[in-house]
Amino acid sequence: MMNKPVSDNPNARSSGWRWGPFTFRVPFLHLKFVPSQFVQGVVVASATSLIMAPVMIGYFGLSFEEALALLMLANTVLCASFVVFGEPFAPGMLTPAFPLVLTFIVSGYPEGPERFQVMTALSLSLAGIALVFSLSGLSRRLISALPVALKAGIIFGAAISALDRVFIKDAALFESHPVSAITALLVALLFTFSAPVQALRTRHKWLDSICCLGLLPGFVAAAVVGVIAGEIQFDMRWGLFLPPVTETLAKVSPLSIGWPPATMYLEVLPLAFVAYVILFGDFVTGTEMIHNAQPAREDDPVDTNFERSQIAVALRNAVSAVFAPLFPYQGVLWTGVHAVVIQTWQRGQEKMSNLHSGIGSYYGFGLPLIYLCWPWISLIKPIMAIALMLTLALTAFACIMVAAPLVKKPLEMVCALVIGFMLAMFDVWTALGAAIFLLVCINGNVPRWRKSAATPQPAQD
Repeated sequence: MMNKPVSDNPNARSSGWRWGPFTFRVPFLHLKFVPSQFVQGVVVASATSLIMAPVMIGYFGLSFEEALALLMLANTVLCASFVVFGEPFAPGMLTPAFPLVLTFIVSGYPEGPERFQVMTALSLSLAGIALVFSLSGLSRRLISALPVALKAGIIFGAAISALDRVFIKDAALFESHPVSAITALLVALLFTFSAPVQALRTRHKWLDSICCLGLLPGFVAAAVVGVIAGEIQFDMRWGLFLPPVTETLAKVSPLSIGWPPATMYLEVLPLAFVAYVILFGDFVTGTEMIHNAQPAREDDPVDTNFERSQIAVALRNAVSAVFAPLFPYQGVLWTGVHAVVIQTWQRGQEKMSNLHSGIGSYYGFGLPLIYLCWPWISLIKPIMAIALMLTLALTAFACIMVAAPLVKKPLEMVCALVIGFMLAMFDVWTALGAAIFLLVCINGNVPRWRKSAATPQPAQD
């Protein structure tokens, strides 16, 4: 029960109402409005999250309006979770898991209610895994016991699956929108990964500001070039969008289409465990970002606790599984947004009173009302397919950069690549069976528990 205002730390400025291990923070009372973060959230977060609309339309049989309604529900659960649970992370998608999940569902289940049941099963399975390991205290020991080649293989698998989706299965996009799609990809790669551009960021603030916008420069470039090349046309609509929530829930919610059968939970269990490994890496990433910036903000101590964060994610997943079964949204961290908010936070109290206020402002204090705005939706709709391609391609690039440094020996690299290929191209049980054989019989890994938890390299958004 929420009964008295408290803070995560006696010296923290961001107070709230404690309930259990969590802290509920009321917008404008405990969370201050940060205009710069709110504007970025409206532009970047809403534009980026709409990339899931083509997936819902093309692979799950929803109409455009129904896809928007599902995204609004999923984002409401995600954004509101920050206010309700008060975890000091910018919540987001399990990005490396996204291509693996998409391939698993599309290749294994027919279009229709069954695919939504699979996402419900995945959400509930991940929630169960997180809850069990959190309450038992075994999470860090489990992750430390996993061989490095397996961790790298999981991330390589996400990269291979994403590249297969972009350049093979969905390659028709480059035929219908060659100029705009290629332009978007080149611009996004330059501003996100280019070593010369990253070096210039330290000398030019305007360039640093553009790079901090993540995928947005690629979106804008695609829109401008696409219009000039005649590949993209905008059909503007005005007024408010009234999402068909009732009709959408009738197609996606287990309360309407039925709960997943017991066999389905068994089928998705390996993939849910893969997602859990990625979840742990995201927590490590977010925590390290906070700890690195904390010396600059001693006035705003931030409390992080993996066991508590796991419970928060588990509860959020359980709610989302019922009302908005969109499994890729079940992550603990949106790495890019988290980095942008922390960058502003560490510049001082005059820029951001406290970290929670910055994150809350970015997420519209838990209410993504931008999904009710037809003009904004109309601007994003023509480039949604390009945005999806861009997200998958950059996910592949980022995953390779994260996975490659994990392995130190040639044999480990071979095992990791084969495991990644198996995860991307075969069913998860077959891939895990192959992984066990490679790790034990080829690489010589002997499972053992370690007393101290090793810190895995994080998976990035």
